[in-house]
Amino acid sequence: MEASPQPRMAESLPPSPTQQEWFDFYGLKVRVRSSDPEALNEVCRDFSYFRQSAAVGPANVQIELSVAAPRYEGLPSIPASFLTPRNVCYQQAGVSYIDYFGRGLAVYDRAEKRCVMEAADLDLAREMVYLFMLSTVGEHLDRRGLHRLHALGINHRGRAVLLALPSGGGKSTMALQLLKRPGFTLLAEDTPLIDRQGVVHPFPLRMGVRWETAPDIPPRYLRTVNRMEFDPKTLIDVEYFADKISGPAEPEMILIGQRNLGDASEILPLSRARAFKGLLKYMVVGLGIYQGMEFLLERGTYEVLGKGGVVASRLYNALRLLSRARAYRFVLGRNVDRNCQTLLRFLEERPG
Repeated sequence: MEASPQPRMAESLPPSPTQQEWFDFYGLKVRVRSSDPEALNEVCRDFSYFRQSAAVGPANVQIELSVAAPRYEGLPSIPASFLTPRNVCYQQAGVSYIDYFGRGLAVYDRAEKRCVMEAADLDLAREMVYLFMLSTVGEHLDRRGLHRLHALGINHRGRAVLLALPSGGGKSTMALQLLKRPGFTLLAEDTPLIDRQGVVHPFPLRMGVRWETAPDIPPRYLRTVNRMEFDPKTLIDVEYFADKISGPAEPEMILIGQRNLGDASEILPLSRARAFKGLLKYMVVGLGIYQGMEFLLERGTYEVLGKGGVVASRLYNALRLLSRARAYRFVLGRNVDRNCQTLLRFLEERPG
């Protein structure tokens, strides 16, 4: 019988001057190696909250990154498994080959938990690592029963306030405004974590905003990057909020955002049934949360939702959260400052 072609892993990065960084995401230990100090620094800035000063034991996941033209020679001749707006994914014998349309290549061996990435430019290299990390960490968190909610998570005087909004709904801008006020700390700008008791845990990453919304932030905390699918974005390092990161917090309220084309901005009581529909969308299904199909799937799109009872676990945590928090509908107008004032006034004047 003819032997099947062996999957090709890109060669190891040059041994000198290779550097490495370690990260610990709630027990998932990740080592990133690169011979490009600037690329490694970009990864550290994206995930600085989880960065470790030294090795944290055997790595659960290894990433090797090279900023250079990707090498396609020696790859197996296999058909594409599926296409995303970012890339084309090929799979064989437990290895995924993710082709970023000739500009980048990731080869991920799931058995070894090792991903080798080659990208033609720094921006693409940074984004490839960022998305792979989110995908891998998200899978780990799901296995632990610690699930992401697509929302702004703010700690207000010791209690978690969660604002669920679709992408582009102004979560980052509102977070910047709230964190200037006393009594507010940050759980996560985009995906706070919900455990089996409904407690909210921090997951702070760099914050993406439009340049004009960050005029008072020192330049050393800012960088503007090009992205694969979207316009350039200005990123604010987590280090800027170093004294404003919250620990785990008991939930107080969930606000399900509703955009309004006009200037209306108000917060109204919401039934648990309607609030549950919001959690179903933003937590159980994970709308707006990067799932990383290209890195997770082997047999098709059902696998992510069916694997290990993930849906059931997310559903359980969502119901626990809902049982412990009050629910509201937050009507958001086009004026972000007014929306922020509405929330501040509500928090100060609410009963209890």
